[in-house]
Amino acid sequence: MAKFKAYTTEQGELLPIYLSEWVTDDHEARLVSDIVEQLDLSAITDKYSKRGEEAYHPAMLLKLWFYGYATGVFTSRKLQIATKESIPFRWLCGGYLPDFRTLSDFRKNHLNTLPGLFKQVIQIAMELGYISLGHVSIDGSKIKASASKHKSMSRERMQKRLVQLEDEVRQALEYSATEEMLEEPHPTSPSLSLEERYARIAQIKSALENLEEQRPAEQAESPQSDQFNFTDADSRIMSTRNQGVIQGYNPQIAVDSDHGFIVGLQMSNQTTDQQQFENVLHSMKTMTGDRPQKLSADAGYFSASNIAAALEAEVDAYIAADRENKKKNNAYDKTNFTYVPELDYYLCPAGKELTLKRTVHANDAEKPTTWVYECSACSECPFRNECVKSKTGKRSITRSEHDPLREEMRTKVQSDEGKAIYRMRKAIVEPIWGQLKEVQGFRQFHLRGEDKVSGEFMLLALSHNIRKLHAAKYPKPATLYKRERAARKQRAA
Repeated sequence: MAKFKAYTTEQGELLPIYLSEWVTDDHEARLVSDIVEQLDLSAITDKYSKRGEEAYHPAMLLKLWFYGYATGVFTSRKLQIATKESIPFRWLCGGYLPDFRTLSDFRKNHLNTLPGLFKQVIQIAMELGYISLGHVSIDGSKIKASASKHKSMSRERMQKRLVQLEDEVRQALEYSATEEMLEEPHPTSPSLSLEERYARIAQIKSALENLEEQRPAEQAESPQSDQFNFTDADSRIMSTRNQGVIQGYNPQIAVDSDHGFIVGLQMSNQTTDQQQFENVLHSMKTMTGDRPQKLSADAGYFSASNIAAALEAEVDAYIAADRENKKKNNAYDKTNFTYVPELDYYLCPAGKELTLKRTVHANDAEKPTTWVYECSACSECPFRNECVKSKTGKRSITRSEHDPLREEMRTKVQSDEGKAIYRMRKAIVEPIWGQLKEVQGFRQFHLRGEDKVSGEFMLLALSHNIRKLHAAKYPKPATLYKRERAARKQRAA
């Protein structure tokens, strides 16, 4: 008969247990503790009153939240459970067991202090030589909000629903007045009482007023921008590549190439990245106190204003050029037409000239003047069906005052040196989004409202940078890297 060691779940310990002995010297929790002890927490501690019962130390609560976001614990209830069941969390809180309400209130009340703490962590990494700002890449990614897309309504749908509810109220009042049956709900809508209808009407009217202030119908950029979510009014309907349509936000990050530290970030509820470029540049300057030597960004940021902003900031930027048409590999895209400045005309891929036909002066001073060039030889061209899409049967090209900037950037990125630099972008910034979503497990925001969501994303980025500090301080042995690389090749085969 086989022999087994006897065991019991009620086994006690003769000598006292010190959790510090179970948390190794190179454990990430120890680095979190060391970093927080170096931070200036006066912005938080000054908010506490000297009266009343002694409060939990802010440093302890910060350590719990930093380590929580670094390891995939994002809610106060799960964090409370972790302080009871996880050894690193128990060690960080020093034996105390703060309840979920205390943890939640601490995060909510001090979100506005996180940018200062984020900057301090960046400065520590720079002093240690982990950030050089030699090459920084910018990218955005859409993340779900703490709201359902099914709680969103378009302006048109809200207007129809408002008319329907008001009609139901009128009918219910008439029914009640004639039949004197105030205790019974109206038979046309037994699930809603008069009070509930009035509440819905007030809610929809408030939402319509919000849309009028922020996104007037005549200025709506897209159907998605003309919608209102009743759970998180600041979130937006967004189309994603892998998740379909979500209710979410579009945060932006700037990542340093040395060790993958996030050196700038910006929260956005806009569906496109283009208008966030300058904000991320400003965030980088604020957090690091310096500008990057080289900066790369994909075609989502390609615009004359962003190129001009990079030039003004004296940043050597490489922004991929977008296409005039959405179709890939289009031989007759505007980018394949060559402008000849000496003679002021365009040359098409077939060698035909497009000459200036008219000049359009914008009424708005902020909009540029445009020039329209048109080809008169399209009727005889064998490529007419592939090139010309207008009803006039002639191909036209519109040129603006901003085109020289765009053409210069396009030429720069398409050069051999530009391609080599831009090629590094994918290896710099895109893995960081993978680490935030897959390694740290952050797939959805847990707070609501753009200000709170911005603070939560700052907390996520800060915890990511602490993870990078840990990886840089305790790098994996070369033999382990070789084993991992061999395992990946084997899986791929």
